[in-house]
Amino acid sequence: MTNIAAGAAMLSGSDKATKSEERFSDKAYGILLDRLVRLHYQPLQPLNERELTAELDIGLAPIREALRRLEGEHLVVIYPRRGIFAADIGLRDQQSIKEVRLELEGLAASLAAMRATTQERQSLMKFAEKLAEERDISLQIAGDAEIHRRIYRMARNDYLAIMLTQNFNLALRLWYFCNQSAPSPTPETVDHRPLVLAILTADSEKARTLMREHVAHDSDRVRDLLFKSTA
Repeated sequence: MTNIAAGAAMLSGSDKATKSEERFSDKAYGILLDRLVRLHYQPLQPLNERELTAELDIGLAPIREALRRLEGEHLVVIYPRRGIFAADIGLRDQQSIKEVRLELEGLAASLAAMRATTQERQSLMKFAEKLAEERDISLQIAGDAEIHRRIYRMARNDYLAIMLTQNFNLALRLWYFCNQSAPSPTPETVDHRPLVLAILTADSEKARTLMREHVAHDSDRVRDLLFKSTA
């Protein structure tokens, strides 16, 4: 009985260590994700694992796990014997992301129109009305991101939300890059009220159409800005 109890205690300790490491990995992932999207790390900037452990005060194993996750999400590239780098940004990336997001975002808006609660719909409209008055480009980008994330939650599909979030992070990184490389002196109004009204009134097909139009419009703006920055 003593050996069994000791073995159970050892197993429990091992489980706790694994869970602790997973938590640190999630923490490292969250910090690095935010920095990559917001271009704290510039495209093709080297990322040194040991420097990151010191900078974030997180162990090497969780840092490596976080970087592997980010590689799978196309935010980091890892070259054997060469190193780890923030992913590059290019016109081809923009087009590929657009093609995927047109379908996924349209589906999310359609599902949100069918599945959101009354409170969620009303709260989303209040947020959209406030965002339409915003003129600061950084707050516009952040507000647009919040609209999308709320719609993802309202769609009530965890599998879809994972794909939506991954592709939206890539699109958001493109926006930050464009704002850094070729900032617009007169930012456009970010008006999601027609889309949100479709969700509010449970018009799923209109919500799908308006979301697709929004994604296409913003993607084409990014394409034009990327072309301008590389010309």
